[in-house]
Amino acid sequence: MRRLLVLLAILLFALPVQAGQAEAESALTNILFDENMENFFYTLRDDGFVEILFGPAVAENDYIRIVERLRKHPAIPGVLAGRGTKNFCGIPN
Repeated sequence: MRRLLVLLAILLFALPVQAGQAEAESALTNILFDENMENFFYTLRDDGFVEILFGPAVAENDYIRIVERLRKHPAIPGVLAGRGTKNFCGIPN
């Protein structure tokens, strides 16, 4: 019985985290699709926090606009954004 209670407690704490991650990923992909953005690499943490890196070919005004949209979205608890030195689209050599 004790094992069952421990398992139930673990599930109760884990499910909200996964739900937050799913909501954040949905918001992220919708924004990137809406912006027609292809030149990026992102990591999504378990808590929904987004780490995103844009390639240097992304215009500064596009970068700023997208990052602001991500930061304002209620399903995304936080964003760490940057610009890389390498583009992320195309076929690797």
